[in-house]
Amino acid sequence: MRTPLAWKNLTHNWRRLFLALGGIGFAVLLMCMQLGFQDALFKSTVALVHRFKADLIVSSVAKYTIVVREPFKRQRLFQALACDEVASASPFYIETQLALVTNEHTRKGLPIRVLAFNPDDSVLTLPELAEFRDELRLPFKALYDVNSKPNYGAEIGKLLKLADGVVDLVGGFKLGTDFANDGNLIVSESTYLALFPQRASGEDGLDDVDVGLIKLKKPNPSPADVINAQEKLVRLLPKDDVKVQTKMEFEKQEHDFWATATPIGFIFKLGTLMGFVVGMVICYQILYADIADHLPEFATLKAMGYPNRYFIGVVLQEAVLLSFMGFPLGFVSAEVVCLLVAHATKLGVTVIDPWIVAKVLGLSLVMCVASGSLTIRKVMSADPAELFT
Repeated sequence: MRTPLAWKNLTHNWRRLFLALGGIGFAVLLMCMQLGFQDALFKSTVALVHRFKADLIVSSVAKYTIVVREPFKRQRLFQALACDEVASASPFYIETQLALVTNEHTRKGLPIRVLAFNPDDSVLTLPELAEFRDELRLPFKALYDVNSKPNYGAEIGKLLKLADGVVDLVGGFKLGTDFANDGNLIVSESTYLALFPQRASGEDGLDDVDVGLIKLKKPNPSPADVINAQEKLVRLLPKDDVKVQTKMEFEKQEHDFWATATPIGFIFKLGTLMGFVVGMVICYQILYADIADHLPEFATLKAMGYPNRYFIGVVLQEAVLLSFMGFPLGFVSAEVVCLLVAHATKLGVTVIDPWIVAKVLGLSLVMCVASGSLTIRKVMSADPAELFT
């Protein structure tokens, strides 16, 4: 039976091993946190789009993200109804600039995102909408996102001063915050127009639409059916005014905007890289110190005729063992920190995701193996003749 030399080398000094695992765990913690924050960013920014009950989405050609206000005329939705495949074309309104909440605790208005649509249109996959549809039909009634940040001082059943009016919070729903919005309200079209008369255009004041939600007549249409309807609408509607996208395309547009057009995506990638570099340095120092302590033993084995590939295998085994032993410590610590951050920010920050687990584990393994590869030179330099000098 062969002696597990790599394991023996690591465990001969438990104090050093625990310090080593703490260093590897810290690097894993850094990488997990960066990837967890990045994942929360992307998921939160597409959360609203993901809740759209639509097969196709119409928006202005100038709209590169749902955050910016680039409306189009509602006439385009009426034109879309001329397509044989289209069952409904619902206007959806979003207001953030003028939607300011004030209360006795705030001296200035706090921005909140207001979502408006016809309560009779089924446009969002929120179970609370069916329960409070009758209330939403009434003027100045609103639903409050219970996952909003608490600084609004809003409570279900209470009044909330919004813009130049007051709304009655008749119920709640769960959507969540993102990096651009701290909270959400849902109101009807009529309440939206009464709260923000500055946005009025057209005969009924609701001519400027932020997003158009298209449903097809065919239940559960296949991707081919959706693409076919999309192509017909593209031919039907003026290309220089609006664009027609599938829900997946609209989500990808939103994801790509935050990932590439803003510095946020780059910052998180750089943070992950820094965690990798820190872990590599720590792992290198640990392995180098361990090899230096056991250099006479390695020289003895060389004198006994052990080949270089044996020593390479021992060092790499130590690196792999450090990676797999340090990963759980860092991962659990990262999830605890994520829970604290999620509670404070109302963002869905977590590292319990197969993609994050696989990526960080892979990075941890590469980090330790790369460090081990750099320390192999120290083993190769062990000279058996030094034992007799």
